[in-house]
Amino acid sequence: MTATDDVVDHYHRYGYVTVPGLLGAEDLGRLRDGTDRIAAQALGQTEDNGTFDFERGHTPERPQIQRIKKPHRIDQLYVDMAAHAGILAIVGRLIGERIRLSHSKINMKAAALGAPLEWHQDWAFAPHTNMSTCVASVMIDDADLSNGAMQVLPGSHRGKLFDHHDEEQFFVGAIPADAPDLDLSNAAPLSGPAGTVAFHHPMTIHGSSANRSGRPRRILFLEYAAVDAFPLFYDVDWTEYNSRIVAGAPSSEVRFESNYVKLPFPSRVGFSIYKAQADARNKFFETAT
Repeated sequence: MTATDDVVDHYHRYGYVTVPGLLGAEDLGRLRDGTDRIAAQALGQTEDNGTFDFERGHTPERPQIQRIKKPHRIDQLYVDMAAHAGILAIVGRLIGERIRLSHSKINMKAAALGAPLEWHQDWAFAPHTNMSTCVASVMIDDADLSNGAMQVLPGSHRGKLFDHHDEEQFFVGAIPADAPDLDLSNAAPLSGPAGTVAFHHPMTIHGSSANRSGRPRRILFLEYAAVDAFPLFYDVDWTEYNSRIVAGAPSSEVRFESNYVKLPFPSRVGFSIYKAQADARNKFFETAT
């Protein structure tokens, strides 16, 4: 059994896997430089825009970035990172050899400030015609529980899709901490040194606490789908859509699987997970220490 076999086996068994050192020093340095370069553009910005979401307490003079949106549309660096050979070697084993980048973002938990994200499943946000999707989480900084490392519930990918709507049936992008059948006792951190890449299944329940340390925690999320997995509710610009294929050839063939789907509608605030979760009830990470 090869090291990649072990990685794939762990992913299928537990719904996630972490691979330390997948990014070398040169790639990590480029990623940090590029992220700093984009973040510098937040100076003088007064409110959320097409590039940034900001934390509470943000000011134009002292920017506090919560998220950089779609960095692959901002800098070629992130297109190159999405096609990183080491990442694709694993993603290809998980979802097939024809791969599209569905989405990218950088979640930035500033030191002693970065907000939590409540327990959720990615399938609730981005259902496709089949479940051959996964997320690669590239750790730009060392990540541990003190600075808000992601946490997962091992094996939850084999369970049900939990409801991410509130009592009025508005999408809030979170699972209540008191939801029936939600067992938080075996939560596992996706921790590791900078350059570690974690992979998780779209049904794996995950979240993260606030950053209570004096160190930043930045993660580049690369969300992948098989070329024959079609998103269920997005308008598609076919040329742009196919431009995000990082392995294999384009195709208009779509593969369907029988999966439970509850669309992330209606929403009071659009698709921002941070804004949606503001209306969630019985939060776990908001008070967890």
